[in-house]
Amino acid sequence: MFLAAVVLLSVFGVVTSPAVSAAETGKIVIAIDLAHGENAKGLTDVTYKGKVLTEGMLKTLTDYTFVYFGDSKYESDLGIKRLGDKITYEALKNNNVTILILGQPTSPLPPEEIDAIKQWLQDGGKVLWIAGDSDYGNGAKTQQFVNTLLDQLNITNLRLDLASVEDAISNAGGKPYRVVAYADPWKDTPKRDILVKDFKHDGKVLEHGPGVVAWVDGKDGSGDWHKLTPDSKPEKAYVLVHSNSSSDITENNDPAANAYQAGDQGEFPIVAAQIVKVNDKNDVIIVSGETPVGGYEPMWASQYYDVKLDGPAVVTNILEWSVEMTKTSEETSESSEEGSSICGPAALIGLAVVPLLLRRRK
Repeated sequence: MFLAAVVLLSVFGVVTSPAVSAAETGKIVIAIDLAHGENAKGLTDVTYKGKVLTEGMLKTLTDYTFVYFGDSKYESDLGIKRLGDKITYEALKNNNVTILILGQPTSPLPPEEIDAIKQWLQDGGKVLWIAGDSDYGNGAKTQQFVNTLLDQLNITNLRLDLASVEDAISNAGGKPYRVVAYADPWKDTPKRDILVKDFKHDGKVLEHGPGVVAWVDGKDGSGDWHKLTPDSKPEKAYVLVHSNSSSDITENNDPAANAYQAGDQGEFPIVAAQIVKVNDKNDVIIVSGETPVGGYEPMWASQYYDVKLDGPAVVTNILEWSVEMTKTSEETSESSEEGSSICGPAALIGLAVVPLLLRRRK
């Protein structure tokens, strides 16, 4: 019987699809967007002055299957499957993508790609991590690309405010824009224990020139902007990573921020998530002011200058928690009231921005 099966397989072949299948991997599929000016730093080893500081995600996160959208050159460089040069619903669906990461896009997504992501999210049980930047240099454009995408998805209240977080005390190498933040989720975060495990350095994570997360009343971006705090937040939204209490808000480029003001001091949300119900399933939308992969120096780093970091554990935990939240119809004790004490007029942000400095700090 075994021999007959072998003969049949050799003659007729196995009916398979070129898509990534559960039978092939049995793993959660993560798609990385490299089609809009992002880079792959962190997928491969993170180095400094030729020294490997952190092994890349592809070596470390072996419980996942990675695929990507973007230039064909990455297929050989990274050794992972390419899904095409643009994001399509068919590629996401046919390859069983559960997590899609857009790490600091430097060009806008066209409407057809936004529609593809929106349709994919409507299937439910998905995780979308959209990472932006500070408003320093060309980061101001990235902030607006991110917010435009979030507006058009019309699924989450979270946005990036048009400012930067800096910290004169909790930083790497003495530079305030090399913020050392903490993976210290809000206490009402469901299954919080997943997010704080395996830390060796108190949950420290590099946020190199980060933006700050705010929220808007209307999911289409047309409502009032608010600071994201435990007392002022949308339903089922949680801060996963925040800056130290010694940090402050800085303005580098126009336009001005909508919720925060230059000179504000305290702990500021840099990574936040909102759980939204779609077709009786949970989607998890993560919005962050720094990226887990790509950028100048990603959150994945385990050391920067002389500071030891928990970057790999922080990112790994967020991914695990997010997938868990897609499966969980959790009930929290939080109030769904959105608070009205911290509001401001909405600013309708377009893609046009003032000329920006092209400099980049190191």
